[in-house]
Amino acid sequence: MTEKSTWLSLLQESKIKEFNEWRMANIFVKIDLSGMDFSGKDLSNASLNAIKCNQTNLSRCNLQKANFAQSEVMDSNFESADLTDAIFFYGNLKNSKFMNANLTATNFMWSDLRDCDFRGSKFRKTIFVEAKLQNTKLDPLDNESVYLKFARLE
Repeated sequence: MTEKSTWLSLLQESKIKEFNEWRMANIFVKIDLSGMDFSGKDLSNASLNAIKCNQTNLSRCNLQKANFAQSEVMDSNFESADLTDAIFFYGNLKNSKFMNANLTATNFMWSDLRDCDFRGSKFRKTIFVEAKLQNTKLDPLDNESVYLKFARLE
């Protein structure tokens, strides 16, 4: 089995514990999930930090507690995904779709979210500290559901 087929099959089969063990043992391997379809998969708790994941379909995924820190996830589809407690520190998520996603306690601190679509999403304790939110489509927000300190909205 090649290196790519090893980690890819673990993710496709939602074998997250095994994937995370492989990931920690191979931390410097560049992972590129660009253009792949993971719709409806359970990727909760996955260590997806520093991956490339452009134009990827993650709609309806269980991504609870997934770690996307420092990842490039542009033009991707998170529609109706559960991102409860997910981490996107320093992520590049430009032009991604989060419509109707559960963003409870999701942390987008220092992320680039320009041109993203968050309409219909559930916000509760969602963190956008210093995030770039220019041209983002958002339903009206209240200060009790999101933390926007130093976020760039315009």
